Amino acid sequence: MGQPARISSGGPAVTGRLRDVCRDAAFVEADRWFPLQSEVTLAMELPGTDQPVEVNGTVIRLAPGDLGRHGMAVLFEDLTPAAEASIDLFIAQQEG
Repeated sequence: MGQPARISSGGPAVTGRLRDVCRDAAFVEADRWFPLQSEVTLAMELPGTDQPVEVNGTVIRLAPGDLGRHGMAVLFEDLTPAAEASIDLFIAQQEG
């Protein structure tokens, strides 16, 4: 997958890559991670969208990523209808 993403938690954003996306969560690899239970904003650059899809969420899992990067699973909270539609379209394209 590897779509560009930015994740932030009240400070400067960290650039990363999406490794997995589902309707209610995403797994992102970045140069550093945020602690478990951190409230974050995730901006995902999904194909077919004019601007990054921004979602709020909570870091629910940490795991080693590829090449020394840090992996974080982010559980989405209160998705807007537009964000939900963009994510659903992206998932459908990946499955097709």
